[in-house]
Formats: sequence, structure tokens, C-alpha cells
Amino acid sequence: MNTMMIRLLSAVSFAVVAILGADLSAAEVAKTGTETADKPADHAKNPEAKHAKKKEEAKPVAPVAEKTIDEVEAALGKAIIVDARGSGDEAIKGAIFLGAQAEDKEIHEKLKYKTAEIIVYCGSVSCPASNTLAYRLIELGYTNVAHYAGGIKEWTENSKPVDTKEKAKA
Repeated sequence: MNTMMIRLLSAVSFAVVAILGADLSAAEVAKTGTETADKPADHAKNPEAKHAKKKEEAKPVAPVAEKTIDEVEAALGKAIIVDARGSGDEAIKGAIFLGAQAEDKEIHEKLKYKTAEIIVYCGSVSCPASNTLAYRLIELGYTNVAHYAGGIKEWTENSKPVDTKEKAKA
């Protein structure tokens, strides 16, 4: 798959996550009757809404920068490379394993600096784990998160440096 197709698919994935997140937030407001800045709750229809604590407004999700295979290779030793699969036989050289469904505590233990450059990847362009983890990191306050859509599949197909299971950091 060429780089343009990978970037297009990745952009579509991000858009779907952003749209679904917004729809779910709107549905929650409608269900609970909780006020937002845009539309007050209808207190006549839901008297309990008058006493409901105002929900925090959903913050817009910042777009995640896309990295090419060459950009990831140039970042080796400088950025924190994160394999969102959680485990595997091979990983990009120097990567740490951190599954997309990891507990917040584990994330904070492995990624101590919120301003560090972090590049997240997974199996391939069809693997959603890296998108999921990238957005979680942003929600947790990490400010320099990027995504490499090609994943370990594209990486190994191009004979880029890897660590085997024994060497990869858990």
C-alpha cells in the first residue's frame, strides 16, 4: 500500500473517531438533560436537570500528526516509539510495548514526560490500536503525539531495524 493511501485511511479513521465522540457526547447530554453552553436543558421536561451538575464541555480533539516511515526512522533514539499492540515478536528498534487498552497508571509509568515526542504504531494500516492509543494519550495531556500508520508490517517489509521479542521493552 502506498504512503498516500495509508495517510488517507488514517485520516478517515481519525475523522470517524472524532465524529463518533461528538455524537456520543450529544446523546449523553440529551439523555441526562445536563446543560451545555450551547443549549440549556429543558427543566420543564426534566426537573432533575435543574440540580444536575453541569457536565464539562467536550474539548475538541487535536489532530494527530502522521509520520512517514523515513520520519520514524529519523526519530529513532530521539522520540519515544510506542507499539500499541501491547506485545509481539518484533518491534521497531527501541520501541516500548503499551497496549491501547492499558490502564492510565501504566501509561503514566511508561511515559513520564507529557511533552516528549511520542510516535505510536501498531500492526499495519488496518490496525486500530495505534489510533485509539494516540487519542487516549492526547486526552491524558500528552502534547506531542504522532502516528505511524504503516506499522510493523511496513517497517519490516522495508528492512528497517527491529528488536526481537527478547530485546523489545515491555
